[in-house]
Parts: sequence; structure tokens; C-alpha cells
Amino acid sequence: MEIGPAGREAFLERECQADEDLRKEVEGLLGAREHLPEWLAGPLLGPAGPVLHALAKAAPGMEGRRLRGYELIREIGRGGMGIVYLAERADGTYRKQVAIKIVHAEGNNTEILERFRRERDILASLDHPNIARMIDGGSTEEGLPYFVMEYVDGQPIHRWCDERKLNIGQRLELFRSVCAAVQYAHQRLVVHRDLKPGNILVTADGTVKLLDFGIAKLLDTAPGGDLPATITMVRLMTPEYASPEQAKGEAITTLTDVYSLGVVLYELLTGHRPYHLMSAAMHEIARVISEQEPTRPSDVVATTVDGAESERGKRRITPEAVSEVREGDPNRLRKRLRGDLDSILLTTLRKEPARRYSSVEAFSEDLRRHLDNRPVSAREDRLWYRASRFARRHPGGVTAGVVVGLLLAAALGTATWGTRVALQATQGNLPGRTITAPVITLFLCCTLAVVVSFAYLARALPLRVAGALAGGVPVTAAMLTKFRLGYSIGWWRSRFAGDPNPMSLLPPMFFLSIGLAGAAYLLLCWRVSRRFGWPGLSVLIVVLSGLFAFYDRFLWDPALNIVTVGIYPLVTDAALWAVGFALGYAVMRLIAGPARNDGLARKS
Repeated sequence: MEIGPAGREAFLERECQADEDLRKEVEGLLGAREHLPEWLAGPLLGPAGPVLHALAKAAPGMEGRRLRGYELIREIGRGGMGIVYLAERADGTYRKQVAIKIVHAEGNNTEILERFRRERDILASLDHPNIARMIDGGSTEEGLPYFVMEYVDGQPIHRWCDERKLNIGQRLELFRSVCAAVQYAHQRLVVHRDLKPGNILVTADGTVKLLDFGIAKLLDTAPGGDLPATITMVRLMTPEYASPEQAKGEAITTLTDVYSLGVVLYELLTGHRPYHLMSAAMHEIARVISEQEPTRPSDVVATTVDGAESERGKRRITPEAVSEVREGDPNRLRKRLRGDLDSILLTTLRKEPARRYSSVEAFSEDLRRHLDNRPVSAREDRLWYRASRFARRHPGGVTAGVVVGLLLAAALGTATWGTRVALQATQGNLPGRTITAPVITLFLCCTLAVVVSFAYLARALPLRVAGALAGGVPVTAAMLTKFRLGYSIGWWRSRFAGDPNPMSLLPPMFFLSIGLAGAAYLLLCWRVSRRFGWPGLSVLIVVLSGLFAFYDRFLWDPALNIVTVGIYPLVTDAALWAVGFALGYAVMRLIAGPARNDGLARKS
């Protein structure tokens, strides 16, 4: 490459000799070198050329200088666009320490200055207790823009939490303050684009401060038009916390910040980063971030990583070291992360922006719901999951409810036993309806409890509940038809000699109980249909019909003293139950509408 064009011909003739293929290959490479794109001459990450060179040394002679009444004391930080100095009010008006950010002297080009001026305007428009406030701004004698910001004497959020050994719940509460600040910026059409622990400081009193909107991007068009597009492959970002769309150079939106916040929270809760970048090459960074799936947080805390990168150099991460500053025990930490937090973090880290949380506010809301032991949107909405969340929120009430349910079941069993004893003692002298009345009353009470529970857990709207109650009428009619048909054919007989007809043993309140029970099961059918459509509904009706047919044979005989004869009643009963449920669901659908178009009464 050091040989000029004039000497290359002789050099190739001498070195390649008769090897024409080798000579053509070398000439092709030299030709490609002559037409190398300008951006390839710079580094792959960060501002090209003189800007990165300026990072290697501070602008000379700045300490001790005064800018608008502030004296620069010492350098406290540097980034892709500027150097940050600690400064102090020096005009005697009042005593105050501030942070002053100045553009690199050697980075003084149009794009950097334009970005810096935009940063100053953005900070001036942001007034939030968790965002470092802008105080003043101006230009140096050399024409370099600077701004005066609130000085934040704090630590990066992950280090602050580790030193104080905050548990998972305390870390989540603190992190929600970060979300509040980012959401505030998003509402003003500002995207941060470089969220990382170093830009999220926590003061000694626990106040979160969000720093450095130096690479923020306004979502609306500035009055002067958009800034020029960044040179190809020159991307202002921190790779470890960048989103897939940033790594690939695609459009940046508020969902980019959602992803970066997810990476920050992942590290805050687990002590690990979702990805381990082994190379600084842009294509390798883009491949890892875009293709590699992060490990579940509850699993990654059980792994040991040697030589992990950190702000303090390479270190060894072990389950014991991670849990020591969080929950105190590796197993307890895994259990705390498993479930909700696994789902929440993996939702924020999805590769496709459309599959993440729709906003930082939605992300923060799910964290709040988790802290309140409420169901989170990131997890599949199943009845058992909802019930478990409800039990965690109301342990006392659930315990009391279980105890009451067990007592009711015991009372029902006792009443059944008492009915048999009374039957034997009276030898049939009392009417059958009199003897079975206590059992029917208890059955009605249990049924009411079931209906109320189903209505609450199913989150049905009032119109849907009304439709289910109306649908209970066909279910009751199916039960009535079963008894009448069974008695007329001779399949059902009462044990009471004076009351052979089973219908004579059942008071009106019994059929009210059947209607209410039918309404509860129709609400279950509604939730299944809402999730799985007609196929799922059909399967559920068939299963319920078969179960109810067996239920009659194992429960009604000892409870109501009704005896069955033959195998055919089993099939007939199942068919009648299926017809009853189908007609009941049709009535409910007619009143409340299709299941898929229906909303829910509440979020939890």
C-alpha cells in the first residue's frame, strides 16, 4: 500500500511472476481500496474521525476558566459529544456547584454542534424532579456551545442498590421513578436513546436523576427541518444497552427506550446483562442483539460467568454474589424472579418493537401490578393465575373463604348423613321432601357461593351475568326433563314407597339452585369461547355433560335417595345436559352478544 501507483506495476510483475490469478486478485483488492467509502475509514462505533480522537484527551486549558460566572474546577465525565466539568459559582452572588458540558474542541463540526444545540433546547423543555435540570447555556470565546446543568452527586443506580443491598421489591419501586422520568420525556416527544446505569444516578437520599439527553431525538420535525442523517454505520449508542433497531440502523421510536429500560432492569435485578458482546464489530453486535434470545432472569441468576465485563473491569459473577446483595439466598432470588418478572422482562426485550410494551407507562404499570400482587399483562390470562394473584392480595379473605367452603361441605355431608339416619329411624313415616329439605337448602347456599365466585373471577360485565342467569333456565329445563323422562320410562325411582316420583322430593328451591349453577358454568363457557372459540366451547360442553351424568349417579343416590336403573340413563342424561348447556349458551349469547366482542369488567 505504501508503493505509489507508478511503482505498483513493476512490483506486481516481480512478485507475481507468471501467476496471473494471483495478480488479478491483488489488482482487484487495490482497485477496491481506491473506491473505499469514506465512512469505512472511521471506527465502527460512535462519532467518526476527530470526535473519537478528542475522547482521548480533554480540551486543554479549560480548568480554571470562567463561563458566565461559573469557574470550571475539574473534569467529571465525557461522552460522545462533550466533556462534563464540575463548576462553581464564582461571581459572589451565591454559592452553588453545577455541571457544565462543553463540546470537544476537536469535535467542532456542523453535525456535532447542531446536535449539541438541540440537546440544550431539549433539556430546557424538560422540567421533572427525576431529570437533571438545565440552568443556563451559552458559547465559549472559541464559539463552542455549552450548557450549565444541575450537578448530581450520586451513583449509578445498580451500584447504589448493590451497596445498600436492596431487595427485588425495593429495586422495582426505585426503577419506577426512572420510568416516570422517561415517560415524561416521551410525552414531550423526546426519546433518550442512550439509557444505561451510567445515565441514571441516585443521590444519597434516594432521589433518581436521569442524565444526558445528548443523543436524544425529537419525534416531531424541528422548525428548521430534520438534522442530516448520521453517516452510515456511525451510531451514537451504548452497544450493551442498545435495541435491535439501533444496532441495525433502523427507525428509532419510544419503544427503543422501552427496550433499553428492560436491559437496565434485567441487570438491576439479576446482576447479569442479557447478552455478552464478545466483539466490537458492528455486524457482530447487531447479530447478537437481533438474534440471540436472552436467558430467563430466574435462570440466569443460577449461572456462573467468568470474565464478565463491568465498569470495574472483568469480574466473576456467581449466584451467591448476586443474591447476597438482593434476596440473601440464591433459591429465594430465583423464586422471586420466576413468573411475573420473567415475563415482564422478556416482554421488554422482544426483538420486534410491536411485541414489546406499547409505552414506558404500560411497562411501569405492569411493575406496579406485580408489586400489588395483581395479574400482569405480560403473562397469559388464566383462571388459576388470576386466582393465585387474588390469594396473594387477600390472604386473610381467601383463607376465610376456604374455611367457610370446607365447613359448608362438611355441613352438606352431615346433612346427607342425617337424612339417611332419619330415613332409617322413621322407616318412611315422614314425607321424602321433608327429609331432603335440609340438603336442598345447603345445596342452594353452596350454589350461590359458586355463582358469585365465578362472576368475580370471570370478570364478566353485568349484561353478561344477566345473560348467564337467563341461560340457566334452559339448563334447569334439561334437569327437569331428565327426571320426568327417567321416571316415565322407569329409569329413576325414589326410595320412598309413598313418593315414587323423584319430582316429589325436589322443592322449587332445588331448581333455583340448578339454574344458578347453570349460570356459573355458562360463564365458564363464555371465557373458554372467548379464548378458544367454538371448538373449545364444544369440547367443554361435551366434557361438562359427561361429568354431570356421572355426578348424578355418585351424588344424587346418597343425597336425595333417588335410585337409577340400567346403563342407558347415563347416555341420555349426558345428551340432555349437552342440549341444556347449548341452549343456555345460545340464550346468553342472544342477550350479551358474541364472546369475542365482549370486554371485561376490570383489569384485575
